[in-house]
Amino acid sequence: MNSLRLRLLAAATFGILVALAITGFIIVSAFDSHVRGRLIKELDDHLLQIAALLKPEADGRASLSGELSDPLFRRPLSGLYWQVSEKGAAILRSRSLWDESIPSTGDEIGAGARQVRELRGPKDKWLIVVERGVVLPAPAGERRFVVAVACEQCAVNEARRDFVKVVAPSLAILAGLLVLASWAQVRMGLSPLGALRRQLEIFRAGQSAKLSGRFPRELEGLVDDLNALMEAQAQAIERARANAAKLAHGLKTPLAVLSTEARALRARGDADAADSLDREIGLMNAHVTRTLAAARAVGPRRPVAIRTPVKPLLARLVGVMRRLPRGDELSWEVETTPESLELSIDQRDLEELAGNLLDNARKWARGRVKASARREDGFVVLAVDDDGPGVPPDRVDDVMTRGARLDADAPGTGIGLGIVADLAQLHNGQFTIGTSELGGLRAELRL
Repeated sequence: MNSLRLRLLAAATFGILVALAITGFIIVSAFDSHVRGRLIKELDDHLLQIAALLKPEADGRASLSGELSDPLFRRPLSGLYWQVSEKGAAILRSRSLWDESIPSTGDEIGAGARQVRELRGPKDKWLIVVERGVVLPAPAGERRFVVAVACEQCAVNEARRDFVKVVAPSLAILAGLLVLASWAQVRMGLSPLGALRRQLEIFRAGQSAKLSGRFPRELEGLVDDLNALMEAQAQAIERARANAAKLAHGLKTPLAVLSTEARALRARGDADAADSLDREIGLMNAHVTRTLAAARAVGPRRPVAIRTPVKPLLARLVGVMRRLPRGDELSWEVETTPESLELSIDQRDLEELAGNLLDNARKWARGRVKASARREDGFVVLAVDDDGPGVPPDRVDDVMTRGARLDADAPGTGIGLGIVADLAQLHNGQFTIGTSELGGLRAELRL
């Protein structure tokens, strides 16, 4: 279980169920004890009534001077019984006992002393028995009796079952309400983490330079540490960008010298060596360009709320392409939907991406190139179509590899589309190539 919310909710639910189970047990036990106490008191009241009505006879027998108030004593096997014993033998008993008797322990019970016990009685059912010792005067001297009143224990069990039927649904409803309250508590308690996540998404999107907002004291330290870490990362990235720029600037002079040497070789008639040197110079220039673009794209610390208009940039790049070899021989189209379409990307990076796609189309198109951009499913789709020979499906991976070319005699270094793929990945985008509706290659970026 990887969800913190589920863990907390499961722990709370388990605790609630255990607590309510214990509470239910305690409540039922208390109710059972209360019902048992009430029953014993009622039996004791019956016993005192019997003791008050008990009358020793001169012939050694005994009788009751009146009828008891509860009619259950007169109904056979009703579950409520009484019995009077003398010297361990029953001398009087209720009609409800029929031909049964309440077993005696044989122990003497002092006058006025009470004893409560449980035993099996008629129909082999458990009884709760209350006994008292009674001493009454008689013509031949004092006589000692044991008066017992009993009730079937099932009365207590039935009361307990009825009580459980009422309490159990109530506890179940209470458990459900407590679980809902726990869910709300967990949701409320974890909501600051959701706010922190949204702030991180805003930071990654380049819309904020640091985490901001009001957070609980427990998260303030974490937010401060994250802001410090982001600041340190941003400084490290800026230093890396500066170093990359210095390196690129430092390579410009040697590359310019090599380019001069290539022209000198060509002037002396060594065209093959000059072409080879120019090819390597172009490859190095492409690597430098890619390194600078990657340095700009690294990390989330970009200018806040940067927006680059797409159509003006494409129109400007098409103007550049027209001035390159074969550029003025092609028909160029630029279409964006809507006209004011913008991208959250550094202008230099977008120029590098679109420029490589347009330059590749310029080299291979027979007569027509179309650049288009539109918004789709939260992305901006930038596509360049041409009417050139296209790329066979089995050679797509080769084209995406930096430095690979389908035609070794074609101009260029073969690194352009590889740079596009790398930059698209750095900007969390996608780059795909396929067949264009114009008959040639369709290069598509989703940013």
